[in-house]
Amino acid sequence: MHTTSPHNVSRNKISSIPLVLFICMLTFICSPLTFAEEQKTDASAENTQKTANKVTPIKKPIELTQQYKEDLKHYLTDEQVKPLLAGPDDYLTLVKRYTSANGKGVVILLPEWQQGATNPKAINYLRNALPAKGWSTIAIQPSNKPENYPSTEITVAEQKKENQLVLKEYKSKLNSMLNAVMNTAREYPGIVLVIAQGNNAALLVDIYSQDDSQQPNALIMLSSYRQSNHALINGVNENFARQVASTELPILDLYLKHDNPLVLNKAAQRRAFSKQEMKVYYRQRQLNNTVTGYYPEEELLSQINSWLKAIGW
Repeated sequence: MHTTSPHNVSRNKISSIPLVLFICMLTFICSPLTFAEEQKTDASAENTQKTANKVTPIKKPIELTQQYKEDLKHYLTDEQVKPLLAGPDDYLTLVKRYTSANGKGVVILLPEWQQGATNPKAINYLRNALPAKGWSTIAIQPSNKPENYPSTEITVAEQKKENQLVLKEYKSKLNSMLNAVMNTAREYPGIVLVIAQGNNAALLVDIYSQDDSQQPNALIMLSSYRQSNHALINGVNENFARQVASTELPILDLYLKHDNPLVLNKAAQRRAFSKQEMKVYYRQRQLNNTVTGYYPEEELLSQINSWLKAIGW
């Protein structure tokens, strides 16, 4: 049996001391470097966070109405684009004088909200075609649809209240704009017609029932209806239909075979109420179309001309 002598054990302990000292020295030397690297990493993370906090927020896109205005100014001549001031608000109108031998009057063209004064569904065609028939045209670039409309409130009562407040302000501005355009239209000889689309057409009927509005000689509605919350749709459109029936203003009510479902659903109600009230100068026609929302151009012009002749114009 082999036994380690005390002398050998002592020698092994002595020889291991330099190794331990060497390891301690390496640890001491490397530790500051590691600590420095950690500090550097923390500083870099802090700088990155500060840079992220200083990033400029993304700007909101410009309003749709402003985009339309800039396009009109860019693509059309100054002779056609005329600014209009109505109270504190400014609008753009596109004016074309009649080109026939005799002038019949002025047609004011009001597109649906969220649409341009040159939208191709009907307004732009009429703007360009009517001057040859003796009509000067004034196409209006309308305001955007009111913000927060329809209301996002929880209860129906709150929705109704908020909708009324929002539309009251919108109709006030719309009335001021129409009065300003009417003042311009009165400078031309002949009668004044208004052709309006969608919600704007429905709101005009409401406005023309007020005493402070300047009424045209006749109103032509294209795919008219009232947008609102689901629970309020039937009520506001029934009120619209009753206003159409009760007003003395001559009205041509046109819509399409392939149209907004709400337009198709509520057209019969307007016709029925007008028949009950025995409204004299009211005519409703459905036009056949192939593309949803787009009016057949020749048939549209034919319907307008035949109705105007029927009422003596």
